[in-house]
Amino acid sequence: RGPWSQAEDAYLAQLVHTQGAMNWVRIAQLLGSRSPKQCRERYHQNLKPSLNHEPISPEEGLQIERMVGEMGKRWAEISRRLNGRSDIAVKNWWNGSMNR
Repeated sequence: RGPWSQAEDAYLAQLVHTQGAMNWVRIAQLLGSRSPKQCRERYHQNLKPSLNHEPISPEEGLQIERMVGEMGKRWAEISRRLNGRSDIAVKNWWNGSMNR
């Protein structure tokens, strides 16, 4: 379907607010253009109000490196231990930092 538009993002956020963040089938039906999985992932990876969208700090980078050393590349587990970071943001930081 392509990239999400600002209008889709705004409507998705409104639907999550009114329908709750568990009823993805209903939210996708109301949105009309995306699957339940796409809606869930877009919300949890990009739109969730508790997400921290600031660049990963050097201190967080050291934490990520330590946790990867301890538990491997378990991005979801690592992101749960960092306040407000999505697993995709952590994975992207790791893959980007490995190429620097």
